[in-house]
Amino acid sequence: MNKMRITMRFIVRSLLIVIACTTNVVAEDNAKPLTTEKPAAPIKLTMGEPHVIVRGIRPEEQLWGPYQFPRPFKLGDRLVVSVHVKNDDISNYGSTALWFESRDKGQSWNKVDASIAQECGLLLPNGDRVYLPPESGIDVSDFKTTPWNKYTPAYDFSKQAKEGVLPIPDGMTFWMGGTTINAFNADRLPPSLSKKEWSLFRIPAGETKPVLEHAQVDWPYLTRVVHVSRNGKKVLKSIFPRGNPKLGPDGAIWVSVFSGEGHLNPENGQYSPYYSAEIFRSEDNGKTFQRRAHLEYEADGHEFPYKSGGFSDSDFEFMPDGSIVWFLRSTWYSSTGKEWDPMYMTRSTDGGRTWSKPIKFDNVGILPRLCQLDCGVTLLCYARPGTFVRASLNDSGTKWTDPLVVMTPNDRSALANKPVADPTFHDWDGSCNNPEIIPLDKNTALIFYSDFYYPDETGVKRKTILCRKITVER
Repeated sequence: MNKMRITMRFIVRSLLIVIACTTNVVAEDNAKPLTTEKPAAPIKLTMGEPHVIVRGIRPEEQLWGPYQFPRPFKLGDRLVVSVHVKNDDISNYGSTALWFESRDKGQSWNKVDASIAQECGLLLPNGDRVYLPPESGIDVSDFKTTPWNKYTPAYDFSKQAKEGVLPIPDGMTFWMGGTTINAFNADRLPPSLSKKEWSLFRIPAGETKPVLEHAQVDWPYLTRVVHVSRNGKKVLKSIFPRGNPKLGPDGAIWVSVFSGEGHLNPENGQYSPYYSAEIFRSEDNGKTFQRRAHLEYEADGHEFPYKSGGFSDSDFEFMPDGSIVWFLRSTWYSSTGKEWDPMYMTRSTDGGRTWSKPIKFDNVGILPRLCQLDCGVTLLCYARPGTFVRASLNDSGTKWTDPLVVMTPNDRSALANKPVADPTFHDWDGSCNNPEIIPLDKNTALIFYSDFYYPDETGVKRKTILCRKITVER
């Protein structure tokens, strides 16, 4: 009798678990039922040998900052990549990169002039090529700050500040290290700082000379943030898209963006200390952009921890079944003290108008990047600690391979020129962990990443930017 009761309890409990899991899939995903799809085909991922793009300084000279953040582009039969070689600072994102070119599919690289950047744009159906360059922050230290004792019940948050004056912030966040983040509704800033536009270089069809334009961006409740350092320096962060622009099946330009370090929720105007993720579209070849998607980080202390950066760096891809998958970083060291946190995933089956509730995809995930190969497989890379690549197993992106480990997530500090007994996180990790991936041919892609402990010809470990081939085998 006792055995029967135990058996019945086990059966009931198992059924409840199955029902709960099934309900979870339906509730969190607005995609078509998985049973309508073809069975996932087995996929094997392999990687080739690493190829050096550039060797930089020794890690003990400066562990974080220079010789990091590779950003690759494919230009016909050429590959080019930019490498950030200065401090990781919002004041110098614009023109602090070295550029390198490969004409043998990434096996060898040569330095080229930085002017090549303007050729790295997205080729549009009308023959134009457009490039959204990174932009440095603006020093606003000379702007007067409205004293906090002026914040009275009569203070009007609807008025635009006069030129040369910063109004009282809509919200504030404090970072580790002493930086204060002042967040402003862009409409309240003085005219010179309130523009909603992105710089854009366009090479018109049939021409070779790029033309600088300013694309107008329809961004309700755009929040601009000013970083105030301990010494009082004030820098207004730029709003350029960190995502890689893509052509959608509709012929429009799509690009992912994220809000400032703290933002105003467009649904209610309330301040949130978290990042939010955005997707913008342009239906007029980059003249104007409109917001298609906005994702709030709905902190609940469970699926979405309070101690988080929110949804920041992200990337999306158009899947063969017509859906869109969107992967989202959540960690941000400056506001939480943690260098790793979960990466989330969401899907849309209506052209990006609505999205499923984000679910945790992996325990880590800095700078997720996706690319789709001509064989129909979508690849995803992400990192910190470690660097990984995964492949979609089905057309909806709801099933993925186990991670291919490009760089171990385990302690690498013993590889340093001068190993330390008590390593910091980046000593342990030995990489900037901001990978990028681009298609190479039908079944292969190139992943780009940094290794702080890669030996030069004499065996000295240097901060090195590498690439290696990822091959999809069915």
